[in-house]
Amino acid sequence: IHSLTSFQSPCSLHLRNSFRLFDLLWWTLIDFVQMASDSKQPVVSTAWLNDQLRKKRDDFAILDVTWFSDKNTIHHFSKEHLMHASQMDIFYGVENTSLYPRNIPDAPTFQMNARGSAVNNDNHVVIYEKTGKFGFFTGARAWWLFKLFGHENVSVLDGGLEKWIADGYETTNIMVKKKEGDFTAKLTPRWLKRFEDMKENLTLQKAQVCDSRDPSLFTRSAYDPKTGHYPGAVNIPFPKLFDPDTKSLKKLDDLKKVYTDAGIDLSKPLIGMCNSGMSSCSLVLAAHLCGCPDVAVYHGGFKEWKKRADPSEIE
Repeated sequence: IHSLTSFQSPCSLHLRNSFRLFDLLWWTLIDFVQMASDSKQPVVSTAWLNDQLRKKRDDFAILDVTWFSDKNTIHHFSKEHLMHASQMDIFYGVENTSLYPRNIPDAPTFQMNARGSAVNNDNHVVIYEKTGKFGFFTGARAWWLFKLFGHENVSVLDGGLEKWIADGYETTNIMVKKKEGDFTAKLTPRWLKRFEDMKENLTLQKAQVCDSRDPSLFTRSAYDPKTGHYPGAVNIPFPKLFDPDTKSLKKLDDLKKVYTDAGIDLSKPLIGMCNSGMSSCSLVLAAHLCGCPDVAVYHGGFKEWKKRADPSEIE
């Protein structure tokens, strides 16, 4: 009886193996689609990144872009960073001026910097920082720079290194020298607005303008020359994008509400600005995440606008 019940014809064995193969291929496809979908998101979670690292994927370039104006950032990196991460100074080779205190590099300089941080053209670049600003200060600026120089597959780690540590994921202090990357920088002008573009926008009104500065600076005061704003701009202060309890970006529906409550139509072009092109990158990244199809940063910010615009063009 045992021999009869355990007998399986070659046909049934083939059918069972076919089902097993189909099942394996199906779940591999599901995993691939999920991976591809997530990798195109401008923001990724600590859980997602940890899962990818556990799979030992080798198509990542993980960059620590922590930066302080008064501290040695490589010292911070050497003490603690994500496994497989490289340190990247986003202000490397930048010539700052009084008008552009946080200037942007040219394409050859950014290319050399990215290659030195082991970035390749086919990498999914994941950016994080530890500046106490939810991962989106220098993190968002670095995201925007990669977009500006033609790299589409780039994401910011939500919550930065602080949340990564709080969630219990592994860090290291081991410094590993990596092979230089082959990243090629190609300027993509649609991500950048300059003074002349902003002047033109006053007349054509093609894009909405959103200012991330504190309301005390956005609202003009006769007693403070640093105050005021671009005509018609709306104010969304940088901290409004984040949930102080979770130390991360607000959920998508809540994030969209931040923009719509301020009068922003997320189906129309948006230009982000601040004082000198830093926190405005977070406004642009978050709007992009919310589905805004055309976003850009006014690099010169209010510092340049105040200096070069006609007094009648300041509200």
